Amino acid sequence: MASPHVAGVAALVASQHPTWSSGAIRARITSTADPMACPDTAQYAFFPAVDGGAPQVCTGGTGYNSFNGHGQVNALTAVK
Repeated sequence: MASPHVAGVAALVASQHPTWSSGAIRARITSTADPMACPDTAQYAFFPAVDGGAPQVCTGGTGYNSFNGHGQVNALTAVK
């Protein structure tokens, strides 16, 4: 469900900055996202692994990680 929200934020940013390229809009969205730390992966142990039973591991840090990407999109900050 994240894709429709990010697409909407991209449209809002593009409406405020019509001369910006798609790369500039992407950079604005990723740089203004609220960082999210890796979650406790113990809560996902119930779900079957898709890679042969290997434990699910979150790699990366607060700025970017394998579970949350760049973080939670912040529409208000991105549009300002």
